[in-house]
Amino acid sequence: MKPTAYLLVLFFVLASCAGNDGTDLTPDLPAETAHEQFFSNLFSLCGETFTGAATYPENANHQLVDTELNVNVSTCTPERIEVMLFRDGDTWHATWILENRENGLHLYHDHIGDKEYAEGEEPLTGYGGYADDRGTGTRQYFPADDHTAEILPEASTNVWMMDMDLENGVFVYYLERHDEPRFRAEVFLN
Repeated sequence: MKPTAYLLVLFFVLASCAGNDGTDLTPDLPAETAHEQFFSNLFSLCGETFTGAATYPENANHQLVDTELNVNVSTCTPERIEVMLFRDGDTWHATWILENRENGLHLYHDHIGDKEYAEGEEPLTGYGGYADDRGTGTRQYFPADDHTAEILPEASTNVWMMDMDLENGVFVYYLERHDEPRFRAEVFLN
């Protein structure tokens, strides 16, 4: 097709999207929810690794304090994102799993790796919660759900928060219990 003919076709296609008075008649598409935006933003980091450290608590006896933490956004599908936590280069005990479920965006913790448990103690896994309505496309809050309260009653007031500063390549994982800080990690895109 000659360039002149191409421009004429393009003009008619664009003109057909406007009304007689020049208004745009293109249908409005529904805006993504904050949960969808957050999932999409995290999905865009698939394959990326962040390195940093716990910034709270300052308790030297805490297993994740005074160690290098690596967070890898490892497995990504339209329904599920897995974020693996490594301590000093070794898989530690948790993969943070975010899922698009029928009831909304859900975070839960899958315990894996080399963490040692006392004899007869089983790893606690599957605790977490659904994102509430406080979040944005880069920050979400996940209050503990009923399953968490059932398997881990002391965590029934937990609220997990994930925050992505996409501009500066910073990822924050934060946990509160009884409205008090319990754990915070800040990691930076490598």
